Amino acid sequence: MSLSWCTARRSLLLALLLGAVVGPLGLSLVAGAPPPTQLCGVCESEYGSAGIDGATGSGTLDIYVDGNGDSVWSARIPVSDAASDRYRANRTALATAVDDAWARYHAADGDVETVESTVDGDAVVVNYTVADLARPGVGDTWLVDYFAIEGGTARYGLAAERVTIHVPPGTTIVTEPPGARVGGSAATWTASADGPLDSDFDRRTYLAYGDGGVVDTVNGYATIAGEVVPPAVAQGGPVGVIPGIAVGLAGLLVVRLDRGRDAWDLATLERLFVAVGALGALAFPVASVASGGRLFSPGLGALAALGVGYGALGIVIGRCDPPRTARGVTTLAVAVALCTGALLWLLGGWFATTTFPFALATALFLPMGYAFERSSGPIPVGSLAVLVGLVTMFAAVCLSLVLAPRGFGVPVYWLLVAVWSGVVVVFGGPVAFAGRRLAAVEG
Repeated sequence: MSLSWCTARRSLLLALLLGAVVGPLGLSLVAGAPPPTQLCGVCESEYGSAGIDGATGSGTLDIYVDGNGDSVWSARIPVSDAASDRYRANRTALATAVDDAWARYHAADGDVETVESTVDGDAVVVNYTVADLARPGVGDTWLVDYFAIEGGTARYGLAAERVTIHVPPGTTIVTEPPGARVGGSAATWTASADGPLDSDFDRRTYLAYGDGGVVDTVNGYATIAGEVVPPAVAQGGPVGVIPGIAVGLAGLLVVRLDRGRDAWDLATLERLFVAVGALGALAFPVASVASGGRLFSPGLGALAALGVGYGALGIVIGRCDPPRTARGVTTLAVAVALCTGALLWLLGGWFATTTFPFALATALFLPMGYAFERSSGPIPVGSLAVLVGLVTMFAAVCLSLVLAPRGFGVPVYWLLVAVWSGVVVVFGGPVAFAGRRLAAVEG
């Protein structure tokens, strides 16, 4: 067996070991997470809420935001005919049933001001008010930030079959909250097939609304950015310094490795990239279906997209007559990374795009290897190493956007940044060899 394939096997083994660290870590976080915080406070659930006595279903929740940013939450819970007759005839029994139905942990806990309950046909309707659900944003937009949980491992469960947020009449939702179906002035989340506590309602849900149009859309996203970016930079920037320096230095070491370099021709590297990429592109969707019934869950969809990007880089290098200049090779690497970023968005949504900087850092090993082999040129290898380090630091900030590390989440976040930085070096090593081979062929 050739030295190149032995080296490839060692790299793959290390990557699998790194994956074995991340996988159990993610499972332990889910297993150790507290019960979901219910959005519907009076709907029956398996965690902390008995629901309305006589209920025949989970019910629905509609949240109506008024022009001042305050809100009315209207829960509609279907009940049996006997229960509806009893509650209609006895208002005290209805009030008692509602008082007993409140969940121990629900989204508006401590903020509920007034509660009114009625019987409407075969359903009990519970209306309760919550102030300051939304606040003014950039320009004429408003931002619903009430549901944004910062730090910790808390998460949401609908506890209802459907939850809909309605913004004031005459306004339009101008952003796309994760997991929601947006139509005009309403954003709707529905329970998954696994039950009303399993949903895509994100723990950092932001919703911006305004008069509509391009200007308000830009202002809406600018409002959200102003809310999440400064904390992410403050938290992720310092954490990313050491991994950024380590990845940059590791890149300088990797491109200097000569052992087995002659065995790595472009055809061998193409086969390696395509094999590894195909493995990721096929295995992670299968794992996604097996674990959650979805072809592309956000996390596993991101890994599948990265696999496609890695395989595409090999095909471009091996079969598409790549450029033979330092600037051309750099442009090629960035272009493949950008295409991978677009695929990340398609397969995993905005959550998945937070891994894009790691893909870019890996791709930049290509011009780094090229510049080292040429020994001189318009783009020195040291500058590229610094760029890779800066991109890795930026990646730490992007991960902070998703994780909002605080408390117990801080060491987990540090570990994830370290593991992903190691993955960049493992997969960037063969990419650096490819850059050297391109320069050698030109020479």
